[in-house]
Amino acid sequence: MPAQQLNLAVSLADDTLFDNFLSAPLSPRQQALATLKGLFDVRCTSKPKGNILLWGGSGSGLTHLLQAACHEAVACGQSIQYLPLEAMANYPAQEVLQGLGACQLVCLDNLQAVAGFPEWEEGLFHLLNKVSAAGGRLLISANAAPRALSIQLADLESRLAASTVFQLPAYSEEEKADIVLFRAARLGLIMSEEALGFLMNRAPRDLHSLIDHLHRLDGFALQYQSKATIPLMKKAFGW
Repeated sequence: MPAQQLNLAVSLADDTLFDNFLSAPLSPRQQALATLKGLFDVRCTSKPKGNILLWGGSGSGLTHLLQAACHEAVACGQSIQYLPLEAMANYPAQEVLQGLGACQLVCLDNLQAVAGFPEWEEGLFHLLNKVSAAGGRLLISANAAPRALSIQLADLESRLAASTVFQLPAYSEEEKADIVLFRAARLGLIMSEEALGFLMNRAPRDLHSLIDHLHRLDGFALQYQSKATIPLMKKAFGW
């Protein structure tokens, strides 16, 4: 493999915060959010021990929660490292993971990207041990439960299965619409039900694309000093 320069200074999205994460009361998403927020609340007396693994399909909020935890940890003065493993899989695991055992929070996003790679599995197993021994914590996301990840190293699979595990279900169309309205309000963007319906019917239906369109629309609304109207969306997106 050609030599590549590795840079672990991965940027976190500015808007991936706990306060920007909408979840229904008593839902699995709400339970996961409350657990993660509790990690940084000195008043919380029921913090889970060990590592935390969130799993679900694409667009179910996994990356948002991992990055929000990183933002919160930084605000609390903790050392962190966020790793999008789908972008790291072609690098030597030893090089990527070197020195991370001393971090107070390590977030491994999309664990499935390195499942089945012996070097990565061994490296991750040792990382789990080092972080635990140093009093830190790993927060992991994947697209399947630990036992369904095709992990070949039995010791690693066992350690992952011993994590506190949350399954995040796919968002319904109604939930996506609620999130778009919630995020629009956070931006100070006024959007009617008709405008929301127009956006939901024309933009790609995955949540990432919807939020991306919302941010672009906010830029146009500021430029033209306008509400989020259907004519503005037609001008902004060529619909």
